[in-house]
Formats: sequence, structure tokens, C-alpha cells
Amino acid sequence: MESRPIYTSGKSFRARAEARQRQYRTEVLKVGYSKYGHLLNEEAQQNGDNFITSIAFETAIERQKQGKGVAKRTFENMLSSQAMCFNIFVPLAKNTELSSAVFRQILPAVKTVDSIQFEYTPPNDIFNDQQGDSGVDCDLLVKCSTDNGSMIIVIETKFVESEFSCCGFKSICSKDITINKQNNFCLYTTHKGYLYWERTQEVQILQQSLLDSKECPFRGQLWQLWVNHVLAHIEAKRQKSLYAIFAVCAPENNNRLKAVKKIEDFQKLLINPDSVINIGINNLLSIIGHEIRTSSDKEWHKNLLLRYFKI
Repeated sequence: MESRPIYTSGKSFRARAEARQRQYRTEVLKVGYSKYGHLLNEEAQQNGDNFITSIAFETAIERQKQGKGVAKRTFENMLSSQAMCFNIFVPLAKNTELSSAVFRQILPAVKTVDSIQFEYTPPNDIFNDQQGDSGVDCDLLVKCSTDNGSMIIVIETKFVESEFSCCGFKSICSKDITINKQNNFCLYTTHKGYLYWERTQEVQILQQSLLDSKECPFRGQLWQLWVNHVLAHIEAKRQKSLYAIFAVCAPENNNRLKAVKKIEDFQKLLINPDSVINIGINNLLSIIGHEIRTSSDKEWHKNLLLRYFKI
């Protein structure tokens, strides 16, 4: 079966990722494509062929029925970060013993994984920004137990994206500002009534030197890291959890995203830099492979490697 046409050619990470998905579609799935070789045709979409396991497909459908969160591209585009998220984490969510073992390797304080929610949309009163399809949410909300209390982990997954989401006012916001406790320097506050800065002050995560400075550091791609980090802490506070962690889960070789560099830049602004972590896809899949025991899990893991490992 023909693997073309190609949307991205060359040696970039995206080009390599597309080639890997086209190869998987032709050699493993043996299904047709639509406009480009990494886009599944309608029949393949309906059959859930973008999902490695039936439970991942079913979970995506269930979440889509709830409204905001799951779009058509999740079923069509083999480069979808959301599809990757479902493919990796749904089987973990359904197997507490396995997910607990995997997360303990990432965060040693974890004793057990209690729940994993997909495409979590927080209550509107957290940020006051939930309008239609807009508003801060997260790919995964994980609740864990530790020896000392519970832990909330907010996870953002990225596959081929070249950047994190940016501030919507970055092009018109003045660079010459003074961050203050009234929050009236921020257009999200004055023009939209959103509560990003109010919640930030509520959980006290930023270093005082930042709060006394000029120019908001969240004008660019640190914006998404910031609001998701705040979300983790607000959720932890409301659920009376002792720990709050924000994690970025992305391929190590996606050198356009530069996830590790952006995480390091963000950590410099925080009172507790350890509350933000990076989960590399290659490392995560290696951990999963080390912990699985059943033949069905091994088959699932084999296909994860074929699609996402060491691109």
C-alpha cells in the first residue's frame, strides 16, 4: 500500500515522525490514507485505527461525548499529541499496579496511582476562562498517594508541536510593566476578568524577585507552563493534596519544541523548581517496557515503540 503523499519531507523531527507514522500505517495497520500519508481515511477513523488499543479508542469516544476536549484530528491525524496521550496513558489508567510502578520510577515519592483523568477541564471558578472551546485545561490530571499524603500531577503531552501555547495578548501587551498585587498590569485580568494572576498569588509559587520586576515573563511560550503549573497547585489545594507537580511529556528529539530548555527557564521563576518536571517519551516507554508482565501489555508496548520510540 502506498505511503505517500508526504506533507513534510527532509530530516527534521516532524519529517521523521511523519515517515514513522506512514510506515506504521502501511506495514502494521494496512489501512488507507486521506490527503496525506499520516492522515487516516474515514474508514480507518471509524475503526479507531489511530489507537493502539480498543480501550484507548473507547476512552477517546467517551471523552468526546462530554463536549470540549477531543476533536476529529485525534481520530484522523497520526501525529496527534492527544492520540499519543490516549495510546500511552489509557492502558496505564486501567492498570493501577502497572501505572503505580511506572510513576514511581518518575517520581519516587509516589506509592500508588489512584486515578488518571483525560482532557481534564477544571471548574470555571478556578480561572473564570471556560468559554466554548477556550479555557485552560490539561491533557492528564493524575492523583497519587504517597507515604505522607496525596499528590496531584498535571501533565501536558506534546508530539510534533514546535511550541507551547502563548499569551493571547503578547502582541499588544506593553513590555514596560510593573507586576503588582492588584494584577491590573495584565490584560487577561483587566480585559477578560480571568484569574490567572489571582490564583498564582493564592498558591504563592513565584519568587519575590519576579513579582518586583518589570516585563511579564509569560508573554511567550512560558505562558502554558505557568497556567498549567498554577492549575496543578490550585487542584492540589482544593483536593487537600500535599504535593503538586506539573510535567511536560514530550519526545526528547523534538528539538524545535526545546521542552527541557523551556522547563529550565520556567523553573528559575519558581520558589520550588522541583514542582516542574520533564518526562521524555523514550524514557517513559523504556520504563513501561521494564514494568510490564502480561502478553497483552507486551503487544501494546511493542506498538508504542513502533510509533513513538527514538524517532
